[in-house]
Amino acid sequence: MDTSISASDILAAGSIFLKNQEEALNKDGHQNWHRLVLHDFNNGEQFEGLIHKYESWSEPSDEPEFNFRGVRGEGDSEKNRERAARRAKKKIRHACKSARFDRMLTLTTGDAIFDRDKFQKMIEVFIRLVRKATGDALPYVLTVEKHNSQKTSEAKRGSLHAHVAVRGRQDYKLLQSVWNYRICAGRGFVRVSNGTKKMSSGNIASYISKYISKSISDVAANKKSYWISHNIAAPVCTVMLFKTFDEALLWLTKFYNSKGASWGFARGRCWQDFSLGVFWLPAG
Repeated sequence: MDTSISASDILAAGSIFLKNQEEALNKDGHQNWHRLVLHDFNNGEQFEGLIHKYESWSEPSDEPEFNFRGVRGEGDSEKNRERAARRAKKKIRHACKSARFDRMLTLTTGDAIFDRDKFQKMIEVFIRLVRKATGDALPYVLTVEKHNSQKTSEAKRGSLHAHVAVRGRQDYKLLQSVWNYRICAGRGFVRVSNGTKKMSSGNIASYISKYISKSISDVAANKKSYWISHNIAAPVCTVMLFKTFDEALLWLTKFYNSKGASWGFARGRCWQDFSLGVFWLPAG
């Protein structure tokens, strides 16, 4: 069976969205919809589709609207950290896929460094010197983590190291020379993604994201737990409105097939929480 999708199908889906949107805006009363958010990572190979329940009220209310903003520092700190971690993981995943990262650098120091601001400045100088030496824009995503493994000595427990996602073959000797001699006074070490092993951008994103929840808990207020370089293009986002979940999913899978992108419902390849009405299906 031909599951490809044509340009006319794309336009038809757009007209479906416009028709449904008009109905959502003009039809009185409470309505239930399914909203499809599609992210295209600028390479024609990787996509993410998120389908979630969407409710609308088209009837004006006579009740006054309250404009209340919470006080900074108050509220449920645990829930705030969870929300911050989810936002951070999404940004990191999107950046890794957009830049198509396939290598991981790990930057460590022989001397224990506990000052996050000092360590951040060291990394900034490292990035600047490598860019200058190579002439490469060197897009990156990085997170800073504490040494807390069982192998860590007591003197270094809680000190900092960095994980940096990059793309393409790296000049290990140059990286080691800059980090070791220019930044760490002969006491620095660089490891490049397990030697020459390549990693997918999705794996890179998962690898970095697993540190985010811990980092956010460790970082004081107004301090960053991760950095994304400014020279990474954001994914193209398209939003559509469908009457049913099945209608949205059918359009999404046909779109993936038309692009020749790999996808599936196997464990680990999609995520769902039907109690919340959320379904996430990536491709590529």
